[in-house]
Amino acid sequence: DVLLKQADIALYKGKDAGRNTIRFFDNAMQTALDARAGLESRLHQALTHKEFRLFVQAQVNTDRELIGAETLIRWQPPGEAMVPPDDFTPLAEETGLIIPIGEWIMRAACIDARRWQQRYSLPLRISVNLSPLQLRQPNFVGLVASIIEETGVPAHLLDLEVTESISVKSIPNL
Repeated sequence: DVLLKQADIALYKGKDAGRNTIRFFDNAMQTALDARAGLESRLHQALTHKEFRLFVQAQVNTDRELIGAETLIRWQPPGEAMVPPDDFTPLAEETGLIIPIGEWIMRAACIDARRWQQRYSLPLRISVNLSPLQLRQPNFVGLVASIIEETGVPAHLLDLEVTESISVKSIPNL
């Protein structure tokens, strides 16, 4: 069983590297696989236990007037240092966890935008970065509409963005 598992790991590493490659199993492959599985499990827990935090970065115009905010997600595991998005977003994309995480981000951002509007009479735009996976969901438009309705944020205050680097990576053969 162990030998077949190791051969399978080497096979998938070879496939990941492209055609006509050979990979021999080494313990680093198993260590990386175990770490990835652990991180995936922790990401599921993070979503369930509400360990994600939404931060906002101010957006200003050329006159330095506040015109909106961009959302930034961070993961705060209990008793640990904050995890930057570069450390978990690729895995969230690969596993499809980006769909529920993205929904949470959009909802939290809309709640914040509505709160600013009510508390401070500030109709600030809120920008949310999207994953191409979210855009491919058949219910994406309906989801956005329901979040807007649920939170009461005016639709014109929600900016949905797909970053260029993500867009280029999602186009085949580039």
